[in-house]
Amino acid sequence: MRPFRALLCALALVAAAPVPVAADTPQGQTVQISTGPDAYLVLNGRRYRGPFQVTAHEDGLAVVETVGLDAYLEGIREVPFTWDADALKAQVVAARTYLAWTLSGGRSRDGRRIGYDICATAACQVYAGVGPVLGQYGYRWRAAVSATSGEILLYEGEPARAYYSSTTGGRTRNIEDIWPDSEPAPYLVGVPSTEEQSPFVAWSFELSASEMHRLLREAGVAGGKIESVTTRKTEDGDGPWTVEIVSETGSVTLDTWSLRSKINAAAEILPERLPATSPEGRVYPTTILSPEFEIRTENRTVDFFGYDLPIVHYVVEGAGWGHLIGMSQFGAQALASRGATYTEILAHYYGGLTPVPGQGHLPDQVSVGLVVGADSVSIDSRSLIGVSLDGEPLDSGNPGAWRFVWRDGEIHVYPPPAGIPLIRSGRV
Repeated sequence: MRPFRALLCALALVAAAPVPVAADTPQGQTVQISTGPDAYLVLNGRRYRGPFQVTAHEDGLAVVETVGLDAYLEGIREVPFTWDADALKAQVVAARTYLAWTLSGGRSRDGRRIGYDICATAACQVYAGVGPVLGQYGYRWRAAVSATSGEILLYEGEPARAYYSSTTGGRTRNIEDIWPDSEPAPYLVGVPSTEEQSPFVAWSFELSASEMHRLLREAGVAGGKIESVTTRKTEDGDGPWTVEIVSETGSVTLDTWSLRSKINAAAEILPERLPATSPEGRVYPTTILSPEFEIRTENRTVDFFGYDLPIVHYVVEGAGWGHLIGMSQFGAQALASRGATYTEILAHYYGGLTPVPGQGHLPDQVSVGLVVGADSVSIDSRSLIGVSLDGEPLDSGNPGAWRFVWRDGEIHVYPPPAGIPLIRSGRV
């Protein structure tokens, strides 16, 4: 990649304006950002050790952090750190195994394009930087990472697909019963998961006929008036649950995982109704929480000036939060609270697999995709930082908020004014 001209960079820094971009500068320019060992970089309200790499792509900016293996695991934010120690250890081993399995299959399309090993969201596993472990109970999570150092689950000598999700309705599911195109695995089968102290063990909500019509039309699975909705349930190993929707334009049958995705994407058409609220007043995290749900039609009557007027309501009832495959996080906590060790917890949810040393399957460092496709990002620091563009230093690294803007496939850099930190003490 062609570096910026030194004169243009100097002018931009003096004026604290965006770095001018030469007309023939190629896309994909890179900003490197580093800070001292006891300082942090703040991105979207979260603290990170760094270093960061900001790159420009056709769809916007990407931010990648590269950290050591244990630092990555310490940044995983999947369960409360107040949980029992063995539940925390089970989560660490599952997260470490999931990372190893992800890397064994090679980087995703975005990972290859942008340059990261794993994303930082629930699409992979939630990574939140250094902030959480600096909190009141962070030492408990660090202890779990240390106590299980290097341990992963192997199946036939390779990292297991250590899927996990929040909550079940009392039982996990076979992988092929949720994702029918997935290869079955003897360690990803349905097992009991009882006494989960989760608010999402069971959930439900209702929609009027007109609301359901709008939702399913927006989801692209019904046209015109809905005539019937039928849910077909299955036992372990018999394939996914399905929902048949018959409308004026024909019949559509989808597995519940696919329908869940379509409904959740379409739910913004009913912002006052969805996500719904539980009887306790808690707003559900999403509209359809898991693939274990059914849609029932209820015929009711209302009094209309002395006449019984028939109306149709749709009741959606479900269980669990997440895909229900592999380890249930609330189930792991339930087992730990009853005295199970983390080895026993993992064996229960993963078909008898137990932790073993993971040498040869684990990296020394992990590149984490923090942001993809952003128009702009702001990165703050209270201390001096090193900032370079395509290998050329931009500044001594004034503390404050550095802003990076995507424009026509290139990065424009807005440094903080010299000597005027933009970060406020209450923001970190």
